[in-house]
Amino acid sequence: MTALTADTAAHSFRRIVVRVVGMIAALGIATGCMSDDQGRPSNQATGTFMGAALGGVVGGLAFGSVGGVVGGALVGALAGNLVGKALDDQERRRLAEATQNAFVAETNVPTSYTVEPTKTSSSSSTSAPPTIVAAKPVAPASTRADGSTCRPIELTATKNGQTTTETTTFCKSAGSQELKPVSV
Repeated sequence: MTALTADTAAHSFRRIVVRVVGMIAALGIATGCMSDDQGRPSNQATGTFMGAALGGVVGGLAFGSVGGVVGGALVGALAGNLVGKALDDQERRRLAEATQNAFVAETNVPTSYTVEPTKTSSSSSTSAPPTIVAAKPVAPASTRADGSTCRPIELTATKNGQTTTETTTFCKSAGSQELKPVSV
């Protein structure tokens, strides 16, 4: 009886792995079509792919089901797409720093950073305006049964006059300092 249960569990695990790999491959193909003017994957494509991969893994681990993997991948892809669409590496680092500060904040006051555009070799005399990134807690932190701490954070980025806002729940495992976006 135990061998049958173990075999069924192994079969279910293989199905989940095959679906996750298939979904990541499909996302890779879809995001591969989005490239910058130098043929490199765009920030949006990279953000979508990385968000989906991380979200799928977190969703699968958190919920232990194909639905958790798919839901996590969708939430991660959306979050990665929105953030990656507009932000360069320096802006993403500052947004991650703001998110860390917002996660531990005692009040719902946003943490904001102004990021000056990087200088390019372009002969254009007009420079892009600075980008403003911010993270603000929208609810108190809560502790889950597994010991992880979670908190919804509102992420905002204003770049080139366009503002993008999204609320994502981030969790930190007990004993870890790493924040991970999750679907709840």
